[in-house]
Amino acid sequence: MDWRLANKKTLLESRPFAVEELHIDRVSTGKPLGHPYYRIAAISWVNIYAITKDQKVILIRQPRAGMMAETTEIPGGGIDLNEEPTVAALRELEEETGYVAGSLHYVGEVNPNPAIMNNKLYMFLALDCELAKDRLHFPDATEEIEVLTVPIARIDSMIQKGELHNALANLTILMAQKYVLKTLGV
Repeated sequence: MDWRLANKKTLLESRPFAVEELHIDRVSTGKPLGHPYYRIAAISWVNIYAITKDQKVILIRQPRAGMMAETTEIPGGGIDLNEEPTVAALRELEEETGYVAGSLHYVGEVNPNPAIMNNKLYMFLALDCELAKDRLHFPDATEEIEVLTVPIARIDSMIQKGELHNALANLTILMAQKYVLKTLGV
């Protein structure tokens, strides 16, 4: 890449992101690009497609400020500083749903929007989930979450009907489906 960050200025700092103004120079010429770029600096996060021992998918319903409506989606959340994505996935699953995974499988990672964002989404499949016996981390006091389970056979239809409309949650489901088909035969 022929770009070098010359200067960065934070324009807005909020939860869960900051807006940064970037001034970039071309390495080959040493000259600045003609205009600044703007970037959303956000923490990376995890999404978990979680399936119970009786092959039901664990979903959450919660209000979302972006669309000022409730959404139904899979569990997920931010990765804490110096936390491994796998640890974050197990923590978020329990915090948001009260379930723990029998096994956890990494299915991929993406940059949500590399044109304007600097973070990553790590996607996981959790199998053989069951309610935690001690439920130390549930419910998460900072969130308003309703937990529901649906038969795995309904998920594709829910996506097609727009009942599950979080794009990155749906990507996690689609990425995990190959493994689910191969492993569970459903």
